[in-house]
Amino acid sequence: MEFKLKYYLVDLDGTLTDYRPGALAPERLLGGNFLFPIFRDMMVERGFQRGEAEARIVQLARDVVYWDYTDFIVEFELPVEEAHRRLRAWHRENLLVYDKTVELVRRLSQDGRKLFVMSNNPYLGCLMKLEAAGLADAFSAPCFSRVFGTNLLRGCKNDPEVWRRALSQIPAPVSEIGVIGDNPVEDGELPRSLGIGESVILRPALV
Repeated sequence: MEFKLKYYLVDLDGTLTDYRPGALAPERLLGGNFLFPIFRDMMVERGFQRGEAEARIVQLARDVVYWDYTDFIVEFELPVEEAHRRLRAWHRENLLVYDKTVELVRRLSQDGRKLFVMSNNPYLGCLMKLEAAGLADAFSAPCFSRVFGTNLLRGCKNDPEVWRRALSQIPAPVSEIGVIGDNPVEDGELPRSLGIGESVILRPALV
């Protein structure tokens, strides 16, 4: 597969990583989120009633529309190191990694391409998934010039305005920017409608 452009926005879920079977089972979620139960359990350990903890987490997610996981750590005064340890452990235990796509990212980076994460996860969620894939540590993701999470772009990839916000941060003509992902609409049709130069839709298990 030939990649002709210098700049690529790279999808995360379904492209670099995915969830193990059962990881998103409804009984394992809180407010539709797979990491919120970790905050609930930590709050209960510190004296909150379970129902109160759940209600406060869900309410904070509503109040802070473009939240990141650090908002919950700060709001509920959770011990930072322990919270990060548990969040990262969840990712190690519950994610699958598409090794060939990871190898592709490394190769493109080594070739001098400028890569950017474009994801429906907040920044810290992106970083932890990249860490599980071996592309980041707790502080940075060296293969990527920037990580565009939902809290930074104020929305998800199904919104054209979110794409425009991301593209506006890359000082190059839109026609010189490509997208690598797995979703034919969010990674293909939508960014193509904004003039991107290339859309590569992968089937990660077969890459």
